[in-house]
Amino acid sequence: MRSVVLIPYCPLPINTGAKAEMWKHLNILHGLGPCTIASARRRPVGLGWTPRYEQEIRNRGFDLVFREDCIRLGLLQVYGFFYGLFCKGLGLDRAFGHSNPYHRHAFPAGWLHELSTQFDLAVINYSHWGHLPCACPKVVVLHDLVSDVSWEGAKRETIDLGSADLLVVISLDEEKALNQRGIFKTLWSPPSVDATEIPLNSTVGLVGSGSLFNIEGLHWLERALGRDGTANIPIRVYGGLANHVRSKAFAPVGCYEDPMQPYMDCGVVLMPTAEGTGVQIKAVEALAAGRAIIARKGAMRGLPPGEGAWIEVDSPRDMVLAALRLQADQSSREALASKARSYYEQWLDSAQIKASLKKVYTRLGMGIVPRR
Repeated sequence: MRSVVLIPYCPLPINTGAKAEMWKHLNILHGLGPCTIASARRRPVGLGWTPRYEQEIRNRGFDLVFREDCIRLGLLQVYGFFYGLFCKGLGLDRAFGHSNPYHRHAFPAGWLHELSTQFDLAVINYSHWGHLPCACPKVVVLHDLVSDVSWEGAKRETIDLGSADLLVVISLDEEKALNQRGIFKTLWSPPSVDATEIPLNSTVGLVGSGSLFNIEGLHWLERALGRDGTANIPIRVYGGLANHVRSKAFAPVGCYEDPMQPYMDCGVVLMPTAEGTGVQIKAVEALAAGRAIIARKGAMRGLPPGEGAWIEVDSPRDMVLAALRLQADQSSREALASKARSYYEQWLDSAQIKASLKKVYTRLGMGIVPRR
């Protein structure tokens, strides 16, 4: 089976959840036959491509095709570029709806259609390009429903996503939302993280990028800690979020190379980010590592009900009290971690997730398209 995968930027290094998701699909497709990555070297949307990363991806067995090598940018791409520049400059993040000019016109429709005539399956990463026509079965990987956090609304988003032969979603909540809109050609495929056996200690930590949603969660938790750290609970902070720490109760760690490093260091993991869309890959990582998890209500969105696999709290004070309790009580900490591992094995086992995706891709590559 020959496949082409449209991605907006370089998937290396694998330092975000979105890039990890890209590789989940890329590796499965590569295992099914020749796989070509289509992308852009420069803006609009192109980012991160270097000769070193290009060569590394080719060494992994992928072919690469870039927009700039095939076509010249037109007026629509120029318009989109300045739209993005203007909105970013004013901090208008909600202006980047599903069909915003910056994303929508980044890849001309005719380019992907012509390219796809050589392949058995086309996979498009991100819903912004769900409208692009393909000459073979088309899959759209939906990282999140942009309409949930933008001003645009859902009308055009629904029409465009409805043109796909299959929508792969990472969030159960968003799959239900799509079904309610009349879109049923969906497959729930949550982030794939391999299980890891790690000793469980009493150290408390949290992980996150420096996104606005994560910063809000961090500051929410700080309400119970105080800027002077009087809550007496040292909390290690990993990732870009460490740059936004204000309370002395936090111990900023910052960037890390091994994705599982925070979970090797911390037996108790806090999830204070409740805003946003999709599924937090950090939640899946913590479950895969069998950590004792304390989550703000809404932080474990997009996943099946926990049924005791984590502690859910409504206030920052409740989160701090639960963390102190788990720090002091080894048996409770171990019992909660055991439930997290059982939940992972039931719902998030990476081998099962990959096998399901591989089966669907194989059928689509043979021209067997879902009827609904």
